Amino acid sequence: MQNKKPTAAERIRALLPTNLEEAAARGWRELDIIIVTGDAYVDHASFGAAVIGRVLEAAGYRVGIVAMPDHRRIDDFKILGRPRLFFGVSAGTIDSMVTNYTAAKRRRRGDVYRPKGAEPRPNRATIAYTAACRAAYPGVPVVVGGLEASGRRLAYYDYWDDAIRRSILIDSKADLLLWGMAERQTLEVAKRLAARMDILQNDGPAAPLSEALDGIPMSCIARKDLVNIQNPREIPAFEEIQQNWELLVPAFEGVREENWPKSRPLAQRHGDRYVIQYPPLPPSTTVETDHYYDLPYTRDWHPRNDAAGGVAALEPVKWSVNTHRGCFADCSFCSITFHQGRSIQQRSPESILKEVAKLAARVDFKGTITDVGGPTANMYGLSCKRLERGEACLDRDCVTPDPCPALRIDSQAEGYRRLLELVRNADGVKHAFVASGIRYDMLGGRAGERLFQDLVHHHTSGWMKLAPEHASDDVLRLMNKPSFGKYIEFEDRYKNECKDIGKDQHLVNYFIAGHPGTTLKAAVELFAKLVERNYAPEQVQEFIPLPMTRAGVQYAAGIDPLTKEKVYVPKGDRERRMHKALMQWKFPENRELCEEALRAVGREDLIKFLPKANFFDRRRAAPDERRGERVNADDVELDVCA
Repeated sequence: MQNKKPTAAERIRALLPTNLEEAAARGWRELDIIIVTGDAYVDHASFGAAVIGRVLEAAGYRVGIVAMPDHRRIDDFKILGRPRLFFGVSAGTIDSMVTNYTAAKRRRRGDVYRPKGAEPRPNRATIAYTAACRAAYPGVPVVVGGLEASGRRLAYYDYWDDAIRRSILIDSKADLLLWGMAERQTLEVAKRLAARMDILQNDGPAAPLSEALDGIPMSCIARKDLVNIQNPREIPAFEEIQQNWELLVPAFEGVREENWPKSRPLAQRHGDRYVIQYPPLPPSTTVETDHYYDLPYTRDWHPRNDAAGGVAALEPVKWSVNTHRGCFADCSFCSITFHQGRSIQQRSPESILKEVAKLAARVDFKGTITDVGGPTANMYGLSCKRLERGEACLDRDCVTPDPCPALRIDSQAEGYRRLLELVRNADGVKHAFVASGIRYDMLGGRAGERLFQDLVHHHTSGWMKLAPEHASDDVLRLMNKPSFGKYIEFEDRYKNECKDIGKDQHLVNYFIAGHPGTTLKAAVELFAKLVERNYAPEQVQEFIPLPMTRAGVQYAAGIDPLTKEKVYVPKGDRERRMHKALMQWKFPENRELCEEALRAVGREDLIKFLPKANFFDRRRAAPDERRGERVNADDVELDVCA
């Protein structure tokens, strides 16, 4: 065990440099690559800038991080000098518009990825930061990546503009866009630009920058023509989609169908240029994934953030262990499939236990691992030979309406159960909880039952997170979620198990208000199910149509891109407020909206269940009083996936 906490100076030396003084302490007079991020610098594997920085460092590159720069101050982008190879730009862990605005398009009060009191990141930060890098050091290549760039890599519907926007590659004027989890692509970019720089320094005839960066898997590049691109698949042009939003449907089909290593490149015209999307790489192997997580992260923010109380986003993950990436679920509203991938890219038990041992050795560790999971916790170890070979699989969904037999769920469930057992029995560990979402329809069979029992007996901290999302089967089908009947079965099973073992444990359920397909009648259907359970969730996720998602197309085009059926889309502010109020029906200030909704669909018989209005109305309370009574979901990004 560490005897004492490191000093601020020791903490800084363990981090990647953020200014020239810190670089000089490493003996570096020049950096190869500078990563620009809209987040505060947190050296943890849950923060993309830290991961990319550590991967490049491990490959021998001199890397620095410019965190939370002011895009209006060019000097902020000169703090580490001119990079020898390129700038890598990311808006941050979350899309900057989602970070800055609620679903109601109101400014959020804070940003958990920045210390308290910090100025908000710029809207569409990828564009703003790229322009600032260009102004600081003209001629230095700029490569953009991260969730914001990944989701906006082709022409897309923008919720905040209520318009079709161009690929962010075009709008940012970056040299290259890397989509997905970009460790391998970034290394390839660094390798190519280092070779090109060596040629230039020796006065050799180097290829133009555009040629040097062309053809990298899982990248997008702008070109004037389609020459030498093998069998490209052209999807509707930006200008065509701008005129007819229903063309988002064939564009989505192209992205979905060409999402395999052996796929064709996609080509989308923007004016006199094409944006070319190259096919994805095969899923990362366990050896590669282990490497990404075994790097020497300090699990700490930069000491300059101490005075402001640190960075709130670190707290939920500081004592957690990420087991895998990717998700088979392909929920319509979620962007994980097109960012982390559909296949599970898992760590080995050895790598996970090594991280657990590092946590247990820390002087500030109290014995509790807060989460052993990933995007969906119990998908660890899930595999499909067809997907592992990089073959397309569009015949059926992996887990909805029922898990595909090819997934070998029994062996996977047993593997995850054994992993949890190893973690909870590791030296120094008192508790090992699973705080990630659980996919309840994947806990069947003997192995699933054993895993379920272990989760309830040993790995639930009092609350198990589930994401039923809705009760209407019509809405759930559009969400690509299991039926509510399956949730009810699991709910009964969970309550009975907790009762049998004498534990006072509960379920935390996540629901989405205003998702495409949610009529007022469907919203009342969910209300009735919640009333039956005497349950009103504290937090409700209001639907935001994210770029590159099936639900985003449903919202913008009014068509489901898979079934081609017309979809009802609730867009009016009052109607969306009614959907949310019906979920949070116990709050007295919601009675008026709930009553209006119930009368509108002829369900006056349910009005009797609403609480009577009370003299204390939260809408009239001071903001601090409201915050003290319950968490404001508008200021919280729900991170549960299941």
